[in-house]
Amino acid sequence: MLEYKKTKGTFTLRRMFPSLQEKDIALLQENSSVIRLRKTQNLFISGDTPRNIYGLANGCLKIVRESQEGESVITRIVRPGQVLGIREVFGDFKYSRTAVALKDSEAFSISSSIIFDLLGKSPQLAMHFIKVFCHELSKLEKRLESDVYVPAKNRVGTVIYDLYHLFAEEGVTKFEPPLNRKDIADLADVTPETVSRSIAQFKTAGLIETRGQAFHIINLDAFVNEIDER
Repeated sequence: MLEYKKTKGTFTLRRMFPSLQEKDIALLQENSSVIRLRKTQNLFISGDTPRNIYGLANGCLKIVRESQEGESVITRIVRPGQVLGIREVFGDFKYSRTAVALKDSEAFSISSSIIFDLLGKSPQLAMHFIKVFCHELSKLEKRLESDVYVPAKNRVGTVIYDLYHLFAEEGVTKFEPPLNRKDIADLADVTPETVSRSIAQFKTAGLIETRGQAFHIINLDAFVNEIDER
């Protein structure tokens, strides 16, 4: 069964690193800054040299890579509470993706030198980052398995449902994500034609309505049951 929960409020460093002791949280707080991004602004750009690790406090970002044809392809959506830049900082290589704000957002920026200093003192922080790595690998495995075992329509529906949790107001099932059909196709690993066909099927079943890029989920429970069906 799909399990999604809306994120309420703003994430703090304490909420992002719950296993750290207060003195370590205080050190992170002293050596971090808050970056405020307007919609469409970049947090970092592909090819940049990473010097910081970022934690998304609120809002959301899209991670984009350039295809060989020069087109932008969305690889994932970053939610509040998630940490970015760990792989690049620890692996000592440049960003291969660009992070773009999908709506007004705020992110903590923590110097990599502070992180490395803390890692030598705090096994809890090291364990936290190991868990982050494991979680990201697990999500990658699930996405690869989804491409093989989950019908395309279900994958499209899951992306729409995820966008509902990111962009719908509390208690409202109408929302307009700043993404087009191609973006949804990228996230679902299908073609734009498959997205259009899947949406048409959901509309025929009386589950959703659309107007331009806006969606209205008519029956949320029925929609969840439909896309969770295997």
